[in-house]
Amino acid sequence: MLQSFMQQWEYKIVWKNYKQIEQNPESLDNPIIDKLSVEGLNELGLEGWEMVSATVKKIYFKRPLN
Repeated sequence: MLQSFMQQWEYKIVWKNYKQIEQNPESLDNPIIDKLSVEGLNELGLEGWEMVSATVKKIYFKRPLN
């Protein structure tokens, strides 16, 4: 019952360094952004993604599951 009240999230990893891709070959749905431009970040925002965290190589985003 408690589970029905909890928000569920979908997560996405955006790679900062497009020359060093260390992703699982079975998971090819993670986009690679060579330029972290305002336009690119706005596009992710329009798709409902919120930035959660960032490391040297990756930026982590989340959005609510519908």
